[in-house]
Amino acid sequence: MSEKNLLYANVGCVILLGLLLFLGFITAEADATQQVMILISEIIGGITLVVAILSLFYIKSDQRFLPLSILCFLAPWLLYGIGYEVGFDAATPYTWIWFIGLYILLIAGFIFIRIGYKKIEGHYKLVSAFLLFINAIFFVYLIFIQIWWSIPFLNS
Repeated sequence: MSEKNLLYANVGCVILLGLLLFLGFITAEADATQQVMILISEIIGGITLVVAILSLFYIKSDQRFLPLSILCFLAPWLLYGIGYEVGFDAATPYTWIWFIGLYILLIAGFIFIRIGYKKIEGHYKLVSAFLLFINAIFFVYLIFIQIWWSIPFLNS
């Protein structure tokens, strides 16, 4: 595959993953529907991860920072997905370790996506800006969840 095709595959996978994540949050009221949307999102996320890793090996120009940005975007979502599948909730002991891991991955992701934004050329910079925005929303969501789970009278 050419570099252009790999970049298009990366962009397409990220757009599809973003759409499915959005649909997963929208369908939160219908439990069965949300489970299906989360499963589909996890499958597309895995495909996106594989495409980004393969692109790192085949893209030799500065555009290789696009798949690197995608990997930095996917790392905290992967840890969050593992926590979701394992069943982390407010009653789980030592959830603070999970949150610290997520915060470290998110902050490192912000730094690497920002570095990649400076190196990426053309309209692909929009993908990095989109990834930064989605991870910023995810960061605020995690802070809210950690505060909510730390309220003492809710855990009784």
